[in-house]
Amino acid sequence: MNKNTVSETAAQVRRYLILLLFFVLPFGAYAQFLYRAQPFHRYLHYKEMGIMLGATNYSGDIAERDIEINQTKLGFGFFFRYHITQKLHVKAQFYSGAISGDDANSPTLNVRKFRFYGRINELTAIGEWVPLALEHVTITGIHNYYVSPFVFFGVGVAHSKPEAEYYGPASNRNLYLRTPLPENNIENRYFLSTPIGAGVRIDHSERLTFSVEGGWRPVYHDSLDGIKINGNPKKGDWYYFMGITASYYFNEPWRPF
Repeated sequence: MNKNTVSETAAQVRRYLILLLFFVLPFGAYAQFLYRAQPFHRYLHYKEMGIMLGATNYSGDIAERDIEINQTKLGFGFFFRYHITQKLHVKAQFYSGAISGDDANSPTLNVRKFRFYGRINELTAIGEWVPLALEHVTITGIHNYYVSPFVFFGVGVAHSKPEAEYYGPASNRNLYLRTPLPENNIENRYFLSTPIGAGVRIDHSERLTFSVEGGWRPVYHDSLDGIKINGNPKKGDWYYFMGITASYYFNEPWRPF
């Protein structure tokens, strides 16, 4: 990687981190407002630490259908959640998942013989709205068990390093390759991540909560799979996550900080 590429990558990361900061600051300011304005309800501000395990998939140039089930890969992550109110939560999350694609899965693309494998690592700030949430613990100290749907939206920075290859006969290489693989400047890059999705939250006990959730991430460039010039520039790339989470409340009802 030359000096210009390193400088461009660093500048790109700085831009995304600034965007992430502007997304998080309003939630922090709102939390401070609630903390000062409602001193007798500070027990609402719970904190959780959790883990997630699930599956990741992708759609793009090496996937004729939106999702190829047989290309589903394992993913994992961990997170910190802060309760601004009983219904509005914010979460800092790290997630890592593998993605792959193969023309062999498509009856129309299988003659082209492209495939790729990559891993996505993302760091995001996410806002969650839990409309049916109850107070975690009542003023009398009794835990409220509840089940509620929730929706989420976030923004962050992700990194991918796709490895794309042509595995067809040498005689057809020039027929399908407009430029050699790996294509220039897309084999290792940072990009904007905007998770969007929904799930179901189960507030199980004073210390434990579980959820099932799924979300998708639009990719604002056409190179998540390492294929851009050699593919369809009009077809954007996406990746998806679906899984389960488990988290632990580590502050007590009347000791929120």
